[in-house]
Amino acid sequence: MRALCKLCAVGFFATALAGCSTILPGGDTANTLYGLQAPNADGMPISSAGWQLMVEEPVAERALDTDRIAIYTGPHALQYFTGARWTDRAPRMLQDLIVETFENAGLQMSASRQAVAVRPNVALISDLRDFEARVTSTGEDAAAPEVVVRLSAKVIWLDGRKVLDGRTFEARHMAVSDSVADVVVAMNVATQSVVRDIVSWAAATSNQSVPAG
Repeated sequence: MRALCKLCAVGFFATALAGCSTILPGGDTANTLYGLQAPNADGMPISSAGWQLMVEEPVAERALDTDRIAIYTGPHALQYFTGARWTDRAPRMLQDLIVETFENAGLQMSASRQAVAVRPNVALISDLRDFEARVTSTGEDAAAPEVVVRLSAKVIWLDGRKVLDGRTFEARHMAVSDSVADVVVAMNVATQSVVRDIVSWAAATSNQSVPAG
């Protein structure tokens, strides 16, 4: 995975040293970039039938198809942290994390973002439904936000032109505080859980359903 998609230590610790200003009304220091880490691949399945997998970029609505860090401050009020952004658009970050996790797991297959040199016979397509923090209450009694990551995915056998399986993956994690840095840490935990589950499921589904060759 590209270096930019690692958890940005410079931005992370710069925020911590700056005192981590709260979500409302302000944000972080100007132009601070945050990234996410791929999950630990230890213990994941390592066998395959030699299939070639294409990981498509998740589809997302306009509000989430951005490099801005989203926060729901009410049931229907979506805002963004001030002065803080992801290192890439959220769908592209997730695509990179999924590909990297496949590679780190040591699976004997090929995972790529698009078909270039190798013709894939399996595709992983997905819809990013949630990728945001949520504040349930405001004021003096406001709790720390909860982050939500939800991805609806399908494994498609391209040669057979059929959907092998489909599933929705969701993870939630409470942030320690309403600071940008703590929300990013919580988002990293939730994202790693979703990505790990998707990779394990997609590998197992392909192993069981795709003919060798």
